[in-house]
Amino acid sequence: MSCSTAKFTITKGLDNTFLFTIKADGSTLPLELSPTDTFTADLVPLDPDDTTTGLSDINLLLPSNLLSGKVSLTISEIQASDLVSDKGTKTDRYYLRPTYKLIIRCNTLNNGNFIAKVPEIYVD
Repeated sequence: MSCSTAKFTITKGLDNTFLFTIKADGSTLPLELSPTDTFTADLVPLDPDDTTTGLSDINLLLPSNLLSGKVSLTISEIQASDLVSDKGTKTDRYYLRPTYKLIIRCNTLNNGNFIAKVPEIYVD
């Protein structure tokens, strides 16, 4: 039996690095990036009443190979320690519940301005 999870999970107590491949509009091929391209992320609480947690204006790093279309998001151990984790009950084996969404603001030479979203982020 195989088990695959497509959950985007931030782990507390560690530096977390995530790679995103930016794809060209209407294509499965990576977008060719330019040294002037910028990518900024906000980690926003799903709870509209929560105004104390989350992260804003996280800069994503461009790779040395701009043809790969990959950008890197790093959330440090210190940043992760302030994030809120939500778990289910003991009866349900303490499953993780999503607590954030990720919004990436992209400004590229080849594709203009656009937004990419990850709707559910889990914190463990």
